[in-house]
Amino acid sequence: MNRTLPAYGWLDGTLVPWDECVLHARSAGALWGATVFEGIRSYSSARQQDCALFRLDDHLSRLHRSARGAGLSVAYSDAELAGACAQLLRANGFTGDAHLTATVYAGLSDSLDPMDPGTPCGVHITAIATPPSRRDGVDVCVSSWRRINSDSMPPLIKAGGNYQNSRLAQSEAQRNGYDTALLVNNRGTVAEGPGSCFAALIDGELVSPPVTAGALDGITLDSICQLARTEFGVPVVRREVDRGELYGVQEAFLSGTMHGVMPIKSVDRVPVGDGKPGPLTEKLATLYEQAVRDHPAYGHWRTPLAELAPPVPVSAGEAR
Repeated sequence: MNRTLPAYGWLDGTLVPWDECVLHARSAGALWGATVFEGIRSYSSARQQDCALFRLDDHLSRLHRSARGAGLSVAYSDAELAGACAQLLRANGFTGDAHLTATVYAGLSDSLDPMDPGTPCGVHITAIATPPSRRDGVDVCVSSWRRINSDSMPPLIKAGGNYQNSRLAQSEAQRNGYDTALLVNNRGTVAEGPGSCFAALIDGELVSPPVTAGALDGITLDSICQLARTEFGVPVVRREVDRGELYGVQEAFLSGTMHGVMPIKSVDRVPVGDGKPGPLTEKLATLYEQAVRDHPAYGHWRTPLAELAPPVPVSAGEAR
């Protein structure tokens, strides 16, 4: 499928043409993946007739935590980064749903050594239009690749280099006829999916692996768990999930910023429940879709673009 490319990216404080939003091939960010990033969603709202960024403050807070953990510096305040996200969406004329990545990167040092501790850091932000989330369910396998461990590279840091682990698992799953995968840690308990968090309904409780299992502290998952607890009275538990439990769960789903809630139909060809999205999963997916757009009870999770940038798109003359 051919995708229409956006007109602009945002690089170190300035809107630039899409093809110029680049790093030098020898930079630590490009050569070694010395980056941390956040995926941030913008959702359209029919009631507001505009877009809003979902849980923006939480994403920017996690970006700073990741940067500190990776030894990278962020030269922009949260307000500046929020404004940059909104400016970029306006400049590209996004009126529908979009996915942004705000990335802190290690650049090119004077010594040309990618391990130079004095390497300067920068930020780039890009945004693309996103299709509707998949609601029909996915078939997953347990990957032969293990989730990275905190004694080698902390999974809690949302680092670009970490995602090679996810990429290997995803590629393996698709080669073998699955939609995606689940990664287990070195103890054999479930960590997460490639770029997504895992949760399952087990004995009436919504269970998801803790960060100590190698799972990212997911913002989307946290939102869904709050909805499950407050709106449906479902107990929420963070605990280790043994691989063997996967084949007897009542319902299961993956969650993440890009795709929202993705029901799991089967694990290793073993159906989850009746092999269709479960009733709680469907209710959570529907309510989450309302929460990111118009639900009045969750307005505190949404930052309208109008609060960050004027509704008139930025003119092309402002891009270098």
